Amino acid sequence: MKVLVAMDEFSGIISSYDANRFIEEAVASQVKDADIVQVPLFNGRHELLNAVFLWHSGTQYRMNIHNPNMEPIEAVYGRTDKGLGVIEAEQFLVSDEPIPTQTSYGLGEVIGHALDKGVRHLAISVGGTSVFDGGAGMLQALGVRFYDDEGRSVDMREGAEKIKYIRRIDVSQMRDDLQTCQLQILSDFDCNVYGKNSEIMQRYEEMGISRDTAVEIDNLLWYFSELFKNNLHIALGPVERGGAGGGIAAVAQALMNAEIITSHALVDQIMGLDTLIQQADLIIFGEGINEKDQQIETSSLRIAELANQYHKVSIAICGTSDKFNYFENMQVTGMFNTFTEMPKAYPDFKMGIQLRQYTTQALKLLQAQIKM
Repeated sequence: MKVLVAMDEFSGIISSYDANRFIEEAVASQVKDADIVQVPLFNGRHELLNAVFLWHSGTQYRMNIHNPNMEPIEAVYGRTDKGLGVIEAEQFLVSDEPIPTQTSYGLGEVIGHALDKGVRHLAISVGGTSVFDGGAGMLQALGVRFYDDEGRSVDMREGAEKIKYIRRIDVSQMRDDLQTCQLQILSDFDCNVYGKNSEIMQRYEEMGISRDTAVEIDNLLWYFSELFKNNLHIALGPVERGGAGGGIAAVAQALMNAEIITSHALVDQIMGLDTLIQQADLIIFGEGINEKDQQIETSSLRIAELANQYHKVSIAICGTSDKFNYFENMQVTGMFNTFTEMPKAYPDFKMGIQLRQYTTQALKLLQAQIKM
């Protein structure tokens, strides 16, 4: 029997890799001669780099860049043997300093390094970062220049608060090789660059800032969008999921021809989910992603769709019951939830034991012969 195991993370409690490992142990203990295939998953915030390099071989590069406060920090990104460059921005674009002082310059440094290495296909996750400068710092690192009303340079390494001094955007010196690079921005977060549906207005409580501060940042992003409209004749506001990474997604689409892509679509591309599910006899999948994180469509939803499409026996083990109505409509064979509400903290080993126990019991039920 071929068993496909594809667990997403449980809200920082346990990783996709470790969740898969506990599930595999349960399957091996209950299904004789099981052919188990593990699929490491990722989402718009976590695990992109690790998941890709568990599935594909390649090279990981370490380089010295700057964090959101322009302090030295080491960043890691990868390039698979198939030529895909992978950057997980949350690794280095996070800071506890005031948001208006933070810059995305470090992401531009990593992108530039990858381009110098000859990478021509880049996948970048921007979720979970703390920077809201509209990608201005990133653009400066890639050659874009900003000027005030007297023609003086505005240094966007100094943070989002400098946006208010910009009057002109000059893209003439932006790296030419960005136009020949296939760029994919990974975003599962439903947000716009500015307005009530912007990332900052949806996340400010989670980030521990006041609504007034969030409004100030949102106004800066609105003004930055107006500069794009007036200087470059580009509208950032309507870009779907363009607010991800504090506006990085929309700006990358506008100036670098980037594709904004959901995690499940990229998982499909990299892992070949469709083929794996067609070949499987049994699928065990699930997630513990908090619904408050406003994920659009996680990989577990795509797996449920494909399992239904190919009439596969499937077991869903999730952190909560939020998606159970959806799974039931998709005719998932069995569904289990580990919590009523996802806890903020929980021992990873204890979580793993729960996953293993649920899987063991589900497999025993599937194998039972009951005469009704």
